[in-house]
Amino acid sequence: MSAYDRLRPSTKIEACECALVNGLFLVDLLTDNPLHCDFCRKEVDPERLKLTVDETESIAGWFSAANALYRLWLDSGEYEEYAKARLLDPNGQVTRDGLKLARTLSAKVPTRLWLFRDTDDGEPTHCPICGNELDTDVKWGTGTCVTCRIQI
Repeated sequence: MSAYDRLRPSTKIEACECALVNGLFLVDLLTDNPLHCDFCRKEVDPERLKLTVDETESIAGWFSAANALYRLWLDSGEYEEYAKARLLDPNGQVTRDGLKLARTLSAKVPTRLWLFRDTDDGEPTHCPICGNELDTDVKWGTGTCVTCRIQI
């Protein structure tokens, strides 16, 4: 199995078909691939982005941890509060690693880390990292902080 295969969409149904990918979200949408086009929000094959093996492996490693926490939260069992706390922590490892990847990927394609949010907690108005007001003029999600490279 190649590094690309670890993130390749399992079906063509959710594959981005945009002529150009001008922006990315790094997000867990319960798919096999956390790389999503910021225009259509469908999965983008890492080979299409000409990612290196190291970049692809780093994304797959981050996604493995982020996905495990997200699924623990979804399970609503004894780990729900733990997983939620880890996913919401702006200084936690999964967020730090995701932001580092967003910065690295932005050298090729502008990339934002889509932060976890529990809709039961209401809509955020400020960036959890820098505290600035979120730009709510977004196509997807609630808001964005361009400075911190995040989407909520």
